[in-house]
Amino acid sequence: MKTIHTPASRFQSILRNAEVAGRTTWRLAKAGARYLTRMPWPVLLVLAIALAALVTIVPIVLALFVGLLVLKFVAVAVFGRPQRRLRHTSGE
Repeated sequence: MKTIHTPASRFQSILRNAEVAGRTTWRLAKAGARYLTRMPWPVLLVLAIALAALVTIVPIVLALFVGLLVLKFVAVAVFGRPQRRLRHTSGE
């Protein structure tokens, strides 16, 4: 038998999913806070340095990649692609 979903039941389903997601996020936050309180300060320092490096290097790499890709497209649009000569090789 087919179940008919009314807008109210869909909304209740969305609310239940949001509640589960909220509880899971809260549990993760509490576990992370407990983990941070048990972590010694030298490890925290290394973690902070690693996160700072990731936060600064990843955007630079992505920006350079996009910039070079745009530059390549502009160069192809301006100069065009050179025609490639195909070599015919015998199968022997």
